[in-house]
Amino acid sequence: MSARLTRLSRWLGLVVCCLLLACTPPPAPKVVDKPNYQGELLKLDAAIKHGTALAAQQQDDSLIPLEVVALYQERARLTGDYEDYTKAENLLASLSKGGSPPTQCLARARLHFTLHRIKQASAALDGCSSNVEPSEIASARADIAVYAGRYREAEAIYRGLVNQPGIAPNFVRLGLLKKWLGAPGEAAALLEAAEKRYHGNAPTMLAWLKLQRGLLALERGRLDEALAMYRLASDALDGWWLIDEHIAEVLLLSGKTAEAKALYESIVARTSNPEFMDALAAIARAEGDTETALKLRQKARAVYEARLIAFPEAAAGHALEHYLQHKADANTALALAQKNYQTRPYGEAALALAKAWMRDSKPARASALIEMHLGNGWDTAEAYWLLGVALETQKFSQRAGAAKAAALQRNPASERMYGFVP
Repeated sequence: MSARLTRLSRWLGLVVCCLLLACTPPPAPKVVDKPNYQGELLKLDAAIKHGTALAAQQQDDSLIPLEVVALYQERARLTGDYEDYTKAENLLASLSKGGSPPTQCLARARLHFTLHRIKQASAALDGCSSNVEPSEIASARADIAVYAGRYREAEAIYRGLVNQPGIAPNFVRLGLLKKWLGAPGEAAALLEAAEKRYHGNAPTMLAWLKLQRGLLALERGRLDEALAMYRLASDALDGWWLIDEHIAEVLLLSGKTAEAKALYESIVARTSNPEFMDALAAIARAEGDTETALKLRQKARAVYEARLIAFPEAAAGHALEHYLQHKADANTALALAQKNYQTRPYGEAALALAKAWMRDSKPARASALIEMHLGNGWDTAEAYWLLGVALETQKFSQRAGAAKAAALQRNPASERMYGFVP
């Protein structure tokens, strides 16, 4: 299962923390020749522990806890463990007792945005004082505009930021948006430019930038190029499950099922992530092992149910893919899809809702929704392929053929990647 909505975050490691706070770092983990996942996790653990101790010692310094909040979020992104979002949220809540200082507005907005609470993120930005860096506010507003389906508004803001002294994150933002708006060549150039403008040495960021270029290649149907970029990402940060799951996805699409299965099994053992349990269940079903498939599916569902209680907005999109797999779950899938789209009415959520409408035997609603977003500028191979499926279900053969041809023009592997049976 592809983690397409992985969001860019500022890297706040131990060295940055110590430079900012003029502190003495704890003993560093053992240095290895090649950056690896476990090493980066140890650094984050040490930074969080040290920052927490400093915050207790210097309770009048409001910056230290905010750094710890950011470190919790960074660790959550690295590990995929939602518990760190809870810790970040609890720490922010403890800081806001007796009022919420304006300096916390960006931290609060970023956390809400990461958890897909778009309205709350916007409200947090409204509470920022005039002392907050305008470009930070602008980029956050543009991020929100994307997920509200206001693509051209977001593009105008991103372009303005890039045409100022352009920093790497803004090139990435514009590049990812251009990928969704049907300009993969521009997107590739912007992502390459972002890499050149990133002058840090954080392995996580270096790997993440390569990963985004691999995702772009994948969505153009260039499987070999995508795999090559993923391998480069792995060179930058060996052992990161997020990279490994994308490698497994390409292996599966390339017909290397045994290799993909082994890698997914390794990822599940390391992360207990339900998305990859579902991936293994699909492989087991294809191999005729229905008992294993059922066990994996039940285990994945239990995790999703817990996440939907704790973080309903953030978990909805991922859980939705799980419930869309079987017609028996059509009602649950539709309810989740509607809530997800209500929270984030943009292209990806629209496509998920369109699938749910098709599962619920309402292909006309699905095609109308997809056509609305295509008209607003969303332009991906997946959108055209699903439109073709919805139109085909309604017996509009000519229009369905044209939509699928448009998908194949954008991504020759569309049928393999986006195939969906209502």
